[in-house]
Amino acid sequence: SILGQSTAVRLLQSDLIRNRLAPAYLLVGSDGVGKRSAAVELVKAVHCDHLLDGPCDQCVSCRGVMRGVHPDVHILMPQGTSATISIDEVRWILERVALRPFVGSRSMVIVDGAHRLTNEAANSLLKVLEEPPGQTTFLLITSQAAQCLPTIRSRCRIVRFQRLDPGMIEEALVAVHQQDGSLARVVSRIAQGSLSKALALCSQWPRDQAIHEHLAAGEARSWMTWSMPKERDLLARWLEASIEWLRDVAVASADAPSLIHHVERRVAIEGQARAFNRDRCIETTFRLMELKRSFEEQMISPRLVGTMLRESWLNLLEGRS
Repeated sequence: SILGQSTAVRLLQSDLIRNRLAPAYLLVGSDGVGKRSAAVELVKAVHCDHLLDGPCDQCVSCRGVMRGVHPDVHILMPQGTSATISIDEVRWILERVALRPFVGSRSMVIVDGAHRLTNEAANSLLKVLEEPPGQTTFLLITSQAAQCLPTIRSRCRIVRFQRLDPGMIEEALVAVHQQDGSLARVVSRIAQGSLSKALALCSQWPRDQAIHEHLAAGEARSWMTWSMPKERDLLARWLEASIEWLRDVAVASADAPSLIHHVERRVAIEGQARAFNRDRCIETTFRLMELKRSFEEQMISPRLVGTMLRESWLNLLEGRS
C-alpha cells in the first residue's frame, strides 16, 4: 500500500521478517511521499494477530493502531502555535516505554516531525537512544533531516523515501482517487513528487487557477492593486505558486520547454521567459524560497510577507530585459 517506495519498504520488511528491528529508525524524505504510512504499516505489522503478507487490518491490534488507541503505540506530533514537540511530551512518552508493553512484546513510538523537537526534547530523546529499552522501537519521521541533531541521526537506521514519479502520481489520482485525467496530468507535474500535495492541489484547483491567471498576466498594475490574503494558508499558497511559476519561466528561458510543469500556461510562461532577465528571475525565485521558509518556521506577519512578495514581483516586472 506504500506507493513507489519499494527500497524503503523492503528494508523495513527485511528487519521485521528477521525479527531484528533496530531500536530507532529515521524515515527521511519529502512531505507526502509515504513516510508516515510506512511507519503506521510497520507498527500494525509488529502487533498484528494474523500477519501474512502484511497486517490484516481486521484484528483487535490492527484496529487499535488505526484508531490511535493501542496501548503499546505512542505518537508524538508538533503541537501549539509554535508547532514544536516539547520536552514534557517526550518525557511523558519515555515514562510509558520504560514500562513493559501492555499487550504485545514491543512498544512502538512514532515521532512525526522529528525536526520539530525542541533542543531540550531532542536531548532528552537522545539519552534514551543512547541506551534504548530492549522492547521499544522509535520511528522518527522528518522531511528535514539536517535539522535533526547529528547525534540523533547517528543512532538511527536511516530509511530514505524518494519523490514519486509524476506518471505514478497521475495514475494514482485517476485510478484510486477518481480525479479528472487532464487535471491529474497537470497537477502531477507540479506536486514535487508528493501524492498528498497532488490531492491538495486537486481539491483547491479553482483557487489555484485564479492565482495562475494573475501570474500569467504579468502586469505591474495587477500587483499594485493585488488584494493581499489575510489567511496564512492562502498567502503561503501564493508564495508557493509564485516559486513554481518562476521556476517554469527560468526553465523556458533556458530553452527546455519539455520541462515546463504548467503546460496549460505554456504560452504565457514562454512570453515571460523572453521578457524577463533570466538571472533576475532565478534570483527572485531563491529570494521567495527563503521568504517561504521563514514564513513557515517563524511567526512573521502575513502583511509583511505579502508586501515582500508584491515588491519582489514588481522589481522583477520593472527590470524586464
